[in-house]
Amino acid sequence: MRASILFTFSLLLFPLLAFSGQQEIHAVWDHSGRGLYPGNWAKTMAVLKKSNVTDLYLNVGGVDFAHYASARLPKTQTYKAYGDQLLACLRAAQGTGVRVHAWFICFNATRNAPTTLETFRKRGWRLKDDKGQLTTYLDPSNPTVRAYVLAAIDELVRYPVAGIHLDFVRWGDASIKPPNAAPIITQFVADARHRVKRPKQLTAAVYGKYPNCITSVGQDWPRWLDLNIVDYVAPMDYTSSTSQFRALLAQQASLSTRAKRTIVGIGVMANESKLNAQQVDQQVSLARKSGFAGQALFKLDANLEARVLPYVWR
Repeated sequence: MRASILFTFSLLLFPLLAFSGQQEIHAVWDHSGRGLYPGNWAKTMAVLKKSNVTDLYLNVGGVDFAHYASARLPKTQTYKAYGDQLLACLRAAQGTGVRVHAWFICFNATRNAPTTLETFRKRGWRLKDDKGQLTTYLDPSNPTVRAYVLAAIDELVRYPVAGIHLDFVRWGDASIKPPNAAPIITQFVADARHRVKRPKQLTAAVYGKYPNCITSVGQDWPRWLDLNIVDYVAPMDYTSSTSQFRALLAQQASLSTRAKRTIVGIGVMANESKLNAQQVDQQVSLARKSGFAGQALFKLDANLEARVLPYVWR
């Protein structure tokens, strides 16, 4: 019992200790939510520590799934096979210096489970596209939808995480949006901030092209920074083109105060880009020269472990 109490106390202290001092952020997105070695988080954490990774965005839940012990969301096969992945990851992170952020998919049913999508349809939660077809996106303007997402965030902040990382905090690209789409999303982020008390961080993965993202998906993330309702944003600057990457950085670094709270997202293995170690290193160097807070690599997998992490952030 005494050992259990001490372990719980040390976890509660972790977010307070993690942010002391200034350090360039070296983050990775774990899309699988299981680490590199399912069932063995200690081995994954050893790799991250050796690779000088400072922050892990762990995909543990969304509107239609949970890899953690959720009382509200349907638990996944990953949870059933390996248990609570957020808790296991946090335990393995102790003493490594790696900060763990619970990554949550806000307004898109990414699992696309037919039964879940049908439930959302019956509730009237799903957005339609400009052709009148239902999409997998939920309606951020619906107060019940927002409450549903915020209730999941309430669950996650009870864990001793370093922060909550929001994703798909927007309308779908093809979804019909109201004229006030951006203010609705901004208010949702403010409501999430109310639940994620500092020193825990609230961060978000966002579209890199600004101001296009305001009209395209209702995502005015520079305003989130100006309002101080997020600690960092991570623009997904996924491209293999050096000129396009430079252009995105120049746009995002237009105000130094914003740059210092921006973590540049690099698409190592994404739909938009496939990068080798040399290309990743070049993009990391360009981001550094522009004065950003750090970089985040998508995604944590065998390719990243073997072909990229040994050669960057050294």
